[in-house]
Amino acid sequence: MASSNEPLRLAPFRILERVAPGAPGIVELEKEIHRALAGVSLPEARLRGKRIAVTCGSRGIASVAGIVRGICGWLKAQGAEPFVFPAMGSHGGATAEGQRKVLEEYGVTTEGVGAEICSSMEAVSLGRTPEGFEVFLDANAARADGIIVMNRVKPHTDFSGAIESGLLKMLAVGAGKREGAEQTHRAGRKFGFERVIRSMSAVTLASGKILCGLGVAENEFHQIALVRAALPAGVANMEEGLLVEAKRLVPRLPFEDLHLLVVDEMGKNISGTGMDTKVIGRGANFPSTERSGILMIYVRDLTHPSAGNALGVGLADVIHERVFRKIDFSKTYINVRTSLNPPMARTPMHLPNDREALSFALGALGSPDESEQRIVWIRNTLDLNRVAVSAALAREALQLSGWRLEEEVLTAEFNLEGDLESPLNAAGA
Repeated sequence: MASSNEPLRLAPFRILERVAPGAPGIVELEKEIHRALAGVSLPEARLRGKRIAVTCGSRGIASVAGIVRGICGWLKAQGAEPFVFPAMGSHGGATAEGQRKVLEEYGVTTEGVGAEICSSMEAVSLGRTPEGFEVFLDANAARADGIIVMNRVKPHTDFSGAIESGLLKMLAVGAGKREGAEQTHRAGRKFGFERVIRSMSAVTLASGKILCGLGVAENEFHQIALVRAALPAGVANMEEGLLVEAKRLVPRLPFEDLHLLVVDEMGKNISGTGMDTKVIGRGANFPSTERSGILMIYVRDLTHPSAGNALGVGLADVIHERVFRKIDFSKTYINVRTSLNPPMARTPMHLPNDREALSFALGALGSPDESEQRIVWIRNTLDLNRVAVSAALAREALQLSGWRLEEEVLTAEFNLEGDLESPLNAAGA
């Protein structure tokens, strides 16, 4: 590795920006949610005067407070008394207050959504699947007169299938609190996640507690582009169809083979694994079409909403020292013990500044010349519509459809501490 006095031969960058989404975002989101819920024709007797639970998870869903507010507003218009409960397994440090705080970070408060927030880690057993998997449900939700399950449908970071991350997973894992999350992950490691999630969620759907499911999908600009609702018997089919559309819209890096991916921030609000495994092509067994050729990954920070939970840090090769200092190993290990995925908590080499980290990474890659370096610099794996690319990739970017390459050339300028301003900040992103 170069000493602090030697020049670092780092390629200049240019900004590459996506110019249009694959599907437009919904402008009047709450109205669209009302339309979707009205379309399933729930009986008045299941709503009027009834106390109805609404799920809300820990992922960074676009406009999540607006979605929850829309559901609660529709329920109140039908004469129901809605409340929101955190459906996030063991997240939030596996405490009721921690999970309440996660929702507050997203603006999901009593004032923000117009409904009470009932946070508890107590869960009740709904019985077992034919295979013997025990199924759990949040105790507050179990005492309610009905439940509306809401979640974003998207590719999962641990497996690929006809259903991945969506409403069925919300029922098996999120609404099952820590016990449900542990049961799903333990059985999933043995029998396969799709089979286990389908089997466990079927028990919850058959319990009579679920009124309907509402699924949403985002476009590449992280706007809600699709809203679908279904009665319990149709939730699985609805989710399968929505996942096909969601996969078409999910953001991806526009290049396959990279020397280095620089990530400004990772975190639980970005992905369940800190960095989306389907973006970086690491951390799970993927079909060949979902693998990437990123040789090294350098992570520069951990997001504040992660509250120290650095699950997924093991996907990186090098991290900035600030990431290491922010890790709450207790929270991270709780998440790892629940998901039974120990590599996600392995701590990579942590170096004191950007200069040393980038110098080490490029040296380990064979010290490619500036003109040959294939580097992409991103804010995080959720924000891929505006990225910085090295000179070699900028030349290739001219052939990309649906992207615009900015003219300004950005060169690295280290401060006295040896750190860089992210080119995404320098470009006024």
